[in-house]
Amino acid sequence: MTPERELTLMLAPASVATASGEPRFGTYHGELPEVDLQKLSGRWAPSAAKDRLLKRKRWHYTLAATREVLALFAVVDVGYSANAFAVAMDLKERRVLCDVSFLGAPGPLAEVGNRPGAGLSVSFRTLGGRMTAQRGAEDERYRLRVDVSRLRTGSLQTFQWDGSLLVAGGAPALSVIAPVEGDGFVNVTQKRSGMLAFGTLEAGGKRFQLDGGVGGTDYTQGYLARHTAWRWAFVAGRLADGTPVGLNLVEGFNVSSHTNENALWLGNRLIPLGRASFEYDRQELMKPWRLRTDDGVVDLSFQPLHVHREDHDFKVVVSHFAQPLGLFEGTVRVDGHTHVLSAVPGVTEDQDMLW
Repeated sequence: MTPERELTLMLAPASVATASGEPRFGTYHGELPEVDLQKLSGRWAPSAAKDRLLKRKRWHYTLAATREVLALFAVVDVGYSANAFAVAMDLKERRVLCDVSFLGAPGPLAEVGNRPGAGLSVSFRTLGGRMTAQRGAEDERYRLRVDVSRLRTGSLQTFQWDGSLLVAGGAPALSVIAPVEGDGFVNVTQKRSGMLAFGTLEAGGKRFQLDGGVGGTDYTQGYLARHTAWRWAFVAGRLADGTPVGLNLVEGFNVSSHTNENALWLGNRLIPLGRASFEYDRQELMKPWRLRTDDGVVDLSFQPLHVHREDHDFKVVVSHFAQPLGLFEGTVRVDGHTHVLSAVPGVTEDQDMLW
């Protein structure tokens, strides 16, 4: 990996589409001001309102971790329905503290706005549960709140997360505008990891300080194919010397001749990576995984500690979603130097959707 490779990423454009409605396909550094899919036209946009409803998918995912705890939550709007989930894992005791899921209707109670960075507005509200991720237009932090009652956790303990992720001083976001194969059109994602985490988390009867932790976000919106499948890994932690580190690896999604969302965040640097490969047992997801990139930069093993699942069969809509939480070990090689990852928190994912 040479330092010049970082310069190959252009700055994210001001708009997803050109003035003529063509997508600005590519992999970029920096934030997109807005994901303005309505400006796409011609063959890059659904022709009917029904198709826009069925194909447009939006979600926002947040993860934060210290050496003691790993926590995450997501809000998903698939057009005709919405769902949310939140999980917390005690990394010292290696036990899940809370794992909750919700289904709802899109609209005022389930919102994923069109601004992935500054101006972000994400929320999900239902009886006994609320999740929000907000960032003001001039704010340098993502503000996070999860409030799940005892009724919804199914235990004597609530799940309370009041925290933030700091944008200022960290590495840039990765933004990708990618074509979608099959009967999809265009997908847009903005990822960021290696951000400093702050706040508190209460789950499973325990209280954790998140100050000094590391976190990341995944904002995605697009007109996706009815059948969509991928493998994903997301990492947020520190090297032995304290340097914040983050990884985003994907196989089977947002991949084309000129787009790729695989990236490493190292301190204040965003480093694009080659294609990723995943080796795992889909029938036994708690077995170790192996993840590598074809440029030789990433060589990691992953030990799952818990698997969050969202499996539904509504005949017309079928979802297989499995997200193991656990710890990564291995190496990343940058500029001739090998950095060792030891017990760095994160997740992997095996997803196959008919939506």
